[in-house]
Parts: sequence; C-alpha cells; structure tokens
Amino acid sequence: MSTARPFRFGLLTKGAATRAGWLDLLARVTDSGFDSMLVPVHSTAQFSPVAALADAAARTPLRIGTLVMNNDLQHPALLARDAVTLAVLSDGRFDLGIGAGWMERDYRHLGIPLDPGRDRVTRLAEAIEIMRRYWNGTEVTVHGEHYHVDGLPGMAGPRVPLLVGAGGRRMLALAARTAEIVSIARDFSAGSTPHEVALDASLDSTERKVRILRGHLGDRAVEVELNVLVVRVGVGSEARAHLDRYTSETGVDLETARTTPENLLAATEGELVDTLLERRARTGISYYVFREPNLDQVSTVVGRLAGAA
Repeated sequence: MSTARPFRFGLLTKGAATRAGWLDLLARVTDSGFDSMLVPVHSTAQFSPVAALADAAARTPLRIGTLVMNNDLQHPALLARDAVTLAVLSDGRFDLGIGAGWMERDYRHLGIPLDPGRDRVTRLAEAIEIMRRYWNGTEVTVHGEHYHVDGLPGMAGPRVPLLVGAGGRRMLALAARTAEIVSIARDFSAGSTPHEVALDASLDSTERKVRILRGHLGDRAVEVELNVLVVRVGVGSEARAHLDRYTSETGVDLETARTTPENLLAATEGELVDTLLERRARTGISYYVFREPNLDQVSTVVGRLAGAA
C-alpha cells in the first residue's frame, strides 16, 4: 500500500475584471478537479483576499487560502481575526498561508521599511504565537521583541491550518515548528541573479531544503504536507519553447530546467503525470499550486492526479 500523501492542486488568482468573469473562474476551477483556490497578498492591483475568499467559499466546495500573506503588511491580531472569520464562513476550509515578506515592491509602495531577514523571521515567529493564542479564544497578552499585545480578547473557531513559505534555514526551522503545510520557496541567501535563482529552484536544491525541513520535523514529518507554487507551465507543443526560454534566461542546462519543481513544468501531459509522481517519491511534494493563466493547460493533468495516492 502506498504511503505517499494524495495529490491535491490549487489555483492562484488575483481576481477578475467583472463579476461574470469571477463566477466563470470559480466554475472552471471547481469543474477541473482543483482542491483549492488561493489569493496572493501584495500591494499590486488585485482582489481583497478576505472578500474574494469568502465569496469563493460561499459559492464552491473548494478550500480557500492565501499564498502567502506578507506578515509585515498587517498586525497579527487583526490577521488572526480575518483568518478565523474565513474559517467560520467556510466551515473550516481556510488555510492561512503566511511568510516573512520578501517583495521589495510591497515595502516601497506602502512606505514600510524592509528590515533584515533575521528580524523579519523573528517577527513572523512572534506573529504566529499571537495568532495561535488568539484562536484559542482566550485573552491574549504577549510582550515580544516586535509585538506587544495586552488583554486582547481571542476568538475561537474552526481550526486554521498554517501554510508557511520557507526556503532558508531559519525559515525552514520556523515552518517545522509551526506549520501544517510547508511551501518550499526561495532561499534568498542563495543569490538574486537569474542563474542563482534558477539553481536555488532546482530539484537538487529542493531535495536539500526538504532534508533540512525533515531534520527539524522529526516524527512530525508524516503530518506535514509539502507544497510548491509552479511559476511557469508549458504543456505539449509549447513545452520546448518554454524550456529553451528558461535555459536562455537563466543559463542553466536543459536537464536542470526539465526537473525544476518550482520555476517550470514543461512536457507532454503524460510526461507531466509521470514527472509529478516521480518527484513526489523523491521529495514528498504532493500539493501543487498553479497560476490562473495556466488553468486550461494543466486541467487534464489535475484531473488525472487529483486525490491519487
């Protein structure tokens, strides 16, 4: 009997231009076998995550979630309130995706200082502690290095699983302590050139991150789901063009491009099915999120693998 965690798939969307377009998107995602719909949280033009996810929960059976909330954009006590609201309205179908923040544009747009990574990780750890206490429904008092909360009334509701995006060693350790889902993400200490980013997203690098994570998880490894966001997709006749463009832009070889779990999936439908099965066996990654523009391209693969053990 297989011990692998069953596959599930999510779609990441910023919203739609019209109500009709939004309703059509919800129907297409539901009909294509996706398990979840997720909304990013950045300062760019997009739907409000709380409003969009509440509407998606009311109209579909999908799980809903953020991928991911930048912790620095909202006080954790208010985020905890938003999270439990969505958990109640969805009858427990909400996953809170959260990270320490990384996109310089968010900070520039909002006039927020981008602190060193060590400070942002420490702040996220304090934020998660506040949110966990809030969800117990008891009074919250926390005096940390970054947050001070005094006598805050908590609000209990359905359990809110945490998805934590992590790639660096400190974030992987934090995710191992706090998350039900870990999204294997970029390690910013690995460099910022296209070549360095591509190498950090390679299969070898991903396996290294998973080993570090599992070392921190110990016996809890069987309980934690591993996730990845796929940035680009090329299926069938489009696959080779995507591979060639990726190798040209990043300077990595074709084999690295073919096997990267995060930045690119490019092959025939049958090859993609085999690739995801083989990669799950190697890394344990079973939860894939695709961007909305790739919905139609991946729907057949999603239909074939969703729920497969």
